[in-house]
Amino acid sequence: MPSVEAPSRRGHSTYQGERRTIVIRGQVAARPAAHPRRPPRRAHERIAGARPDRAALWAVLMGVFLILTALLTHGA
Repeated sequence: MPSVEAPSRRGHSTYQGERRTIVIRGQVAARPAAHPRRPPRRAHERIAGARPDRAALWAVLMGVFLILTALLTHGA
C-alpha cells in the first residue's frame, strides 16, 4: 500500500487534486485606499454664524415681506 503523507500544519493538503483548506483567523484585511474626500465640517461651521451671507439674505427677504405687508394693510 502506498504511503500517504499527512497534511501539513498550515492547512495545505499534499494530496493531488484536493482543495486547499483555508483557516479563518478573524484578522481584518487592510482597508482599500479611499478616495480623497473633503473633511467633515466642524461644529462652528455648521451653525448660522458661519454663513453671514445667508443670514443677510433672510434679513433682506423678511424686510421686503414686512414692507409689502405694511403697504397692503395700510388702507384697511
